[in-house]
Amino acid sequence: MPKIEFRGKTYNNEVEMPPDIRRAYNREKSQAGAKPLTDIVDMSPEVKAIYERALGNVEDKLSTRPTSELPKTEDIYRQSAPDDMKHLPSDESIYRPSQPLIDPAKSVIEPEPAFGMNRFISSIVWVLILVAIAFIVMQFLL
Repeated sequence: MPKIEFRGKTYNNEVEMPPDIRRAYNREKSQAGAKPLTDIVDMSPEVKAIYERALGNVEDKLSTRPTSELPKTEDIYRQSAPDDMKHLPSDESIYRPSQPLIDPAKSVIEPEPAFGMNRFISSIVWVLILVAIAFIVMQFLL
C-alpha cells in the first residue's frame, strides 16, 4: 500500500493520522474531483448517516430519542427472524434468572478467629522463653 504524504508528513495509512489531520485529508481528497460514495450508490438516510460518521464528516451525536421509544429486543427479533421462526420466542423473553442456591445475605463460611495465628506465634515465643530459662537454670546448677 502506498504511503500518504500530507502537509509535509508521511503516514502509512489514514488510520495513523490524527483525527483532525484525517478529516482535513479526507476533505481535500473529496474536493480533488473524486465523487463521494453517497453520489454513486443509493443509500437510505440511516446508512448515509453511518457512512458519513465513519468518514468523520458528521459530528457525533447521541440519539435524542428516549430509551422508552427504542425498539425492544423482541421487536428486533421479530423483524430479523426468518418467517418460519417468527412465532418462536426470543432468547431474552424466555430467560428467567434462577433463584440463588444460598441466601447471599447470610455467609455460609465462618470467618477464622482473629487470634488463631497470634496464638500459634505466642505459643512459639513461650516455648522459646521456657527453653531459654531451662538452659540458664541448667548452666547455673551444673
